[in-house]
Amino acid sequence: MRRRDRGEAPKRVLHIARELPSREEAVRFMHDEGLPPETLETHYACGGEVRCVIFRSAKGYVTYCFERLCFLDAEEYRHSAVPAVWQPMPEGACQPVYTSLRDLKRQLIFEPEYRTYFVD
Repeated sequence: MRRRDRGEAPKRVLHIARELPSREEAVRFMHDEGLPPETLETHYACGGEVRCVIFRSAKGYVTYCFERLCFLDAEEYRHSAVPAVWQPMPEGACQPVYTSLRDLKRQLIFEPEYRTYFVD
C-alpha cells in the first residue's frame, strides 16, 4: 500500500543548495565523465574543454568523435548531477570507421577538428 493510500503525507525531499563550481573545477570533474566503456584512447585540448575519444564500435571497428564541454548555468546546475556536459562536434557529423587503430591514427591527423585543437 502506498503512503497516500494509508492516509500518510508523502515524504518531502530535502534539497541542498549547491554552489556552481568554477570552470576549472568543472573541467577536472568532467575529465573522464561519459566515456563509452569501449574507449581505447582519449586526447584533451584547450585546457581539457575539448577531447577526441577513440573507441571500438559494437561491431569491432575503431572510430572516434570530437567533443566540447558545455557548461551549465546556475539554474541548470540545480537540476543536474554534473556541472557540464560533453557535446559532440561538429554536431550530428558521422565519423568514419576503421579496421585498426593504426589506420585511424593515420587519417585522424587530416581532420579539421584535429588540426585545429590537437596539433601544436
